Amino acid sequence: MLHISRIFRTQSLRVQLLVSHLVLVLLMVVVMAGAIVNFFSLGRSIDRIFQNNYKSVIAAQHMKDALERMDSSAAFVLAGQVQEARAQYEANRPRFEAAYNIQAHNITERGEGALAADLGRQFAEYRKAVEKLIYANPPMPLALARPYYFSKLAPAFVRLKGRAQDVLDLNQAAIIRADVRAKAEARAASWRSVAVTLGALLIALFLALRMIHAALDPVLTLARQAEEIGAGNLDQRIDVPRTDEIGALADSFNRMAGKLREARKAQEHQLHLAQRMSDAALASLYDPVIVTDSNGGIVHFNRAAEEVFGPEKAALGRPVSEVIPNREIVREVERAISEKETKRTESESDRVSIDVGGATRTYYPRATPMLDDDGTLLGAATVLEDVTYLSELDSMKNQFISVASHELRTPVASLLLAAQLLEEGAAGELTEKQQDIVATQLDDLQRLDKLMKDLLDTNRLESGVTAPRFETVSAGKLIGAALDSVTKQAEAKGIILTSDVPEDQPEVRADRAQIARVLVNLLDNAVRHTPSGGRITVSARRLDRRIEFAVEDTGAGIPPEYLPRIFERFVQVPGTTGGGAGMGLSIAQTIVKAHGSQIQVESELGKGSRFTFTLPSPSE
Repeated sequence: MLHISRIFRTQSLRVQLLVSHLVLVLLMVVVMAGAIVNFFSLGRSIDRIFQNNYKSVIAAQHMKDALERMDSSAAFVLAGQVQEARAQYEANRPRFEAAYNIQAHNITERGEGALAADLGRQFAEYRKAVEKLIYANPPMPLALARPYYFSKLAPAFVRLKGRAQDVLDLNQAAIIRADVRAKAEARAASWRSVAVTLGALLIALFLALRMIHAALDPVLTLARQAEEIGAGNLDQRIDVPRTDEIGALADSFNRMAGKLREARKAQEHQLHLAQRMSDAALASLYDPVIVTDSNGGIVHFNRAAEEVFGPEKAALGRPVSEVIPNREIVREVERAISEKETKRTESESDRVSIDVGGATRTYYPRATPMLDDDGTLLGAATVLEDVTYLSELDSMKNQFISVASHELRTPVASLLLAAQLLEEGAAGELTEKQQDIVATQLDDLQRLDKLMKDLLDTNRLESGVTAPRFETVSAGKLIGAALDSVTKQAEAKGIILTSDVPEDQPEVRADRAQIARVLVNLLDNAVRHTPSGGRITVSARRLDRRIEFAVEDTGAGIPPEYLPRIFERFVQVPGTTGGGAGMGLSIAQTIVKAHGSQIQVESELGKGSRFTFTLPSPSE
């Protein structure tokens, strides 16, 4: 063993592997040669079976089959079907003769020649007897044909068939004997193959163990020391006293470890610098930044976040729901972690107000999941964008709209009254053209008056002046009252209105008038955007401890790009039928939010829309 190891140490790794593989290939050739010899031996045994006896067996079976059909042709004569008998006889006699010629020229067993000769002699006699019956002219009378068949033809047929069976039995017995011999040869070949394979395996294992020990022990030492380097122990040095490729590999590892030590020092310096810059960038951001882990625990606050939620040290490791009192921000963080995506839409309803140092600040929370290169969730980074100035602008805009609407109501009401008086002829009879002008003015003033009222209602609802007056009311009554308001309009367009309310008539806690206004608004929009022959369904169903209301139509649907904005003021979908200033859905959303819910919409172009919102049950 030491001698082999010394030889291998002085040779190159290529020579060592070549020698070991040549030995294994040689053993494989020995095993394959033995298997080939056994295969050809078994093949010769099988060939002997097919060449010697199989032809005779098939020929004997064909002769028996042809004899039975020739006997049937004689039976046809007894039945008076002479032409059918001759046709069947002429078709099967050549078959018998062809099979007999094959068997007569394939004599392989002792006694088979005598059987073949006797078979030929009996067939010649049987042929004469059959043809005497079949080809008799005139045909043999039935009174003579029946005794002739049973006394002469039938016994001759039985003897002839029995002789064909003797030939078949003789060859089948020979096949069985050949099969026994082939199986014995196969078993012997199998045992020889097993013996050769086991011998080759033992030799291969012995040589492989010797070669592995001599050639690969240094590789194992190299691998163990390389693992130490891979684990970060870059001070490790690999010592392998060899001059072959393994020794060269050990030297390369040592040089690589030195370069890695230098690279690690440079990388650590860059990492520390990048970390300081990242911390400084986060700390200097004007907007609060909250970093959480994948479980929602606080990892980092910047200075702006500490001013809002307290010192970072007290928040580290705690769940975000315990540190941040605002539920909307917590929901946004939890959504980013669970859905692994950033919310792409932004609306006024997503803003949150927080008291900071005695002043109210308004923020728009935007949570972004942090993902590793392989998609693994690391946590979430939430930025609270300070939009206080936007809220102040909205407040100023709302104040302006409120004042303007209030101041405009009086002149609009006066103009509306004047137009109505003119239309009624209070100032004298009008010409047809004057009536058209007054009618147009009246429509515009009515639309302007409705817009003023909607603007005032919106401001009152958003400011809390018109707070909901909660009472317990039946969901069925709310739906019924809303349907009554749009029934005539739907019937005029040929639209089917249906309601789906549970039999137990669930009750809700809501402002009857305000929720009725929401349902009427949704139904009015559905009627205006549903073509003739369409269907509108209003339903209510229990959803946990709340009741869900739904208005579903088969109308034109809403384009996907407008779905996030349809609840904003003055937003109208291009191409839809007119009828308002885009305030209805905004007012409806404000009312529903005052009831602790939000209107959701699902729509598909050409198939319709579905608006849903929930209301609390009295027991909630």
